[in-house]
Amino acid sequence: MSAFAAPGTHLQELIVATATTEQKIACLKTLRIVVKNLADPLKSADPKFRQLKLSNEKVKAKITPCPSAIDYMKAIGFSQVTDSDGEEYLRIDATKTIDISHMQSSLVELNNALEMLTPKDVNPSFKEEKKSSEGILPSKRPQTASSSSSTTEKLSEKQKARLLMEEKERKEKEAAKAARKKTAALIKADKYVRENDENWESKQSAACVKSGTGISTFRDKYGEN
Repeated sequence: MSAFAAPGTHLQELIVATATTEQKIACLKTLRIVVKNLADPLKSADPKFRQLKLSNEKVKAKITPCPSAIDYMKAIGFSQVTDSDGEEYLRIDATKTIDISHMQSSLVELNNALEMLTPKDVNPSFKEEKKSSEGILPSKRPQTASSSSSTTEKLSEKQKARLLMEEKERKEKEAAKAARKKTAALIKADKYVRENDENWESKQSAACVKSGTGISTFRDKYGEN
C-alpha cells in the first residue's frame, strides 16, 4: 500500500496487522502522543513536538511491529529523515504549516482505533484518557460505555477495521454535505445581487478575456464537412 493513501487506510492496516493486540495498542498510543501535541496550536509550533525519533530504542520497539504506522504518519504530513549524526526521525519540516483541525481529526481517529483494540476491563483508565484528548474536538456520535465496550470486544480485527472505515465515510459525507450547503448559499447570494443590484452586469468568461475573442468551436475553425 502506498504511503500516499488516505491516513485511515493505513490505520486499518495497523489494526489488522499480524502484531499482537498489545503491540498494536502500544504503537497507537505512541502515535497518539505525537498527534495530540500537534493538535495543540501552541505545541505544534515547537520543533521538539514536530518529530518522532525512530532511532530511539523505546520508540523503535513500539513502532517496528506495526510498519503501517510509519505510512500513517507520512500520510498526515511527516517525512522520514536521517540527520547528519545518523539519527532517524519522522519529522514535519519547520517551514510547513500544520493544519490543526486535520490533527484534531487524526486524534479522534486514533482514539477510535484504540477503543476498538482496548477492552474496558483491560485498561479501565483508557476511557478517561480518550475523554481528555477528545476535549479538543468532541466526538459527534455519542455512545454508551457499555454498548461500545461490549460490542468491540466481540468483533474480529477485520470487522473493527470496517467499522473504522464506516466512521471515516460518515465524516466525509458530513463534510460534503456542509460544502454543498455553503455552495447553495453562495449561489443564492449571487442570484440576489444580480436581481437587486442595478449596477450588476454580465462579464466575459476568463477564457474570452484572456484571448480577447470568443471561444472558437471546431466548426468555426474547420467549417462544415
